[in-house]
Amino acid sequence: MTAPLVSVIMTVYNCERYIERSLESIFNQSFQDFEFIICDDSSTDKTWRIYIKHFSNNRNFVRIVHTGNRKPSGCGVGRNEAIKYAKGKYIAIQDADDISHPNRLEKEVEFLENNNDIFCVGSFADMIDADGHFMNIMDYPPVSPEDIEKDIRKYINPIIDPSSMFRRDIFNKLGGYDKEWKLIPDFNLWVRAILGGYKIANIDSVLVDYRRHDNSVTNKYHDDTVREHFAMCRKYLPSKSR
Repeated sequence: MTAPLVSVIMTVYNCERYIERSLESIFNQSFQDFEFIICDDSSTDKTWRIYIKHFSNNRNFVRIVHTGNRKPSGCGVGRNEAIKYAKGKYIAIQDADDISHPNRLEKEVEFLENNNDIFCVGSFADMIDADGHFMNIMDYPPVSPEDIEKDIRKYINPIIDPSSMFRRDIFNKLGGYDKEWKLIPDFNLWVRAILGGYKIANIDSVLVDYRRHDNSVTNKYHDDTVREHFAMCRKYLPSKSR
């Protein structure tokens, strides 16, 4: 069998309310040359029953892995574990409570195939609430690599994480996600990529629905996330540009 072009990576932890819709959004993509790898980060609810059902019913569902921990270790650790098994040229991140639009993988693959100098591409997003109702459009990320680098050097995260797709070979060269940064592994990866001379871009289209709810990491650990964000920036970006 030939390797798929894309490996879709999802880490899950107690997402029984949202995961089915998230899984379906990937299986219903217009682009189908992908494998789907889930890493369960010690879920204690019925999440596992839902993805096990899809495991037996879908040809794209390759494997399920576990972090091996008895308590949550963070999505960066889970993603690293899942990506060990990935065969795709590109890695697409899918969060268990978010929804990818049907053309997301197609658009991002097309962009990376046509822009060999870009390590990672993201997109705009629609923010939705716990019940899936539209809240607002997240069209703030800059599009060009130059503007993205400027934002990063101003301590601003310019990539909506669950919209991201990146090159696996460069990800491995960068050493993967750094487990030191449990709450912001994505932003740390973008910072290290920019400092390593790699380029990042965004597509100026909405390709995902980004869900905000009370149990999301963004809300539940807001203060801790802010502290970790600035600690990481001070370590890697001591000279803040303005």
